[in-house]
Amino acid sequence: MVTPEKPSAQSEFDDVRELPKRALSTYARLWQLETWLRRMVYVELRALRADDWDKGIDAEFPFKADKRLRHMPTPEKDVLSFITFPQLTRLISEHWSAFDCYLPPQNIWLAKLEEVSQIRNRIAHFRSVHQDDHPRVLQFLRDLDHGFWTFCTSYNNPQPVLPAANDPVTAHFLSYDPFPWTETSDKKWMRIGHADPSMVLFVTVEVLRRPWAERKPSADGAAGYLYYVHIGAREGREFDYARFLDATANFHPRLVHICLENSARSVRLTIPALLGSNVIIGIVQRATEVAGYTVDRGASWSLTHRTVQALADDWPEYVLGPDNPLTFLDPGMPCTFFNA
Repeated sequence: MVTPEKPSAQSEFDDVRELPKRALSTYARLWQLETWLRRMVYVELRALRADDWDKGIDAEFPFKADKRLRHMPTPEKDVLSFITFPQLTRLISEHWSAFDCYLPPQNIWLAKLEEVSQIRNRIAHFRSVHQDDHPRVLQFLRDLDHGFWTFCTSYNNPQPVLPAANDPVTAHFLSYDPFPWTETSDKKWMRIGHADPSMVLFVTVEVLRRPWAERKPSADGAAGYLYYVHIGAREGREFDYARFLDATANFHPRLVHICLENSARSVRLTIPALLGSNVIIGIVQRATEVAGYTVDRGASWSLTHRTVQALADDWPEYVLGPDNPLTFLDPGMPCTFFNA
């Protein structure tokens, strides 16, 4: 599903005769593996621990060393972007119950990880690669493929709270949803309603239960649950995404992600339920207020010269653009995740 770009027939790497092609191919696959491991760890720790998700993760020195070079900045701020691979895999082991639904049995995971870590060290320190290193990494990705597909698709599988009045967050924003879930006379739930033509925005609030989390009657304050908030513009209006992001920056640290879409018609927020309903209601209320003055028809801020994805790439890791599978891949989209 997520594959590195293939070099052109005549690429800059062709000029580097000392670089073995299999080393480059192996590196590309390791980059793919490690990038997605970091994304997985981030989401699951945020769901598990909310604001304390990075407690005990020491990345202060590499972070400061990177940001000191102000003439060559990058947008990364997530501590997971600055820790070593052994630190990353140790986090998985320390919170195994939040990852075992995605990964092979722990003894197999650790055994294969030992091999892959050695291959990674060879690449990182410019040593020769074994002829089987690239096939071993590909097999490891195949072993993880379905687990990562499950991780990603579960992030795009929100469930309604029925009835909405049972949850303080969904109940609070029920009036913002023109087509709320309603129980019919034959005891079925359907989206029923009428949208006033003058309505500028709609807000829907649903929940994401992480696959490892226990089922609970309410998401409010529950570990392993995220609120999935969708704020949409109506009647042909579009978001000024740049302005929306700037105006909401003060509460970005409390969010898991802000997801942007190509058409600029909506924005999606994921928020740890562990924060509690009072905090979450305040965040969503403020986001809705900002949305109200950052949407318009015939927007003069059209992103035709600069794609939404490019805008997202200028922000830290918690802003996702429409190219990221975490914004669109759902359970109804079977595929090979790593294409390995």
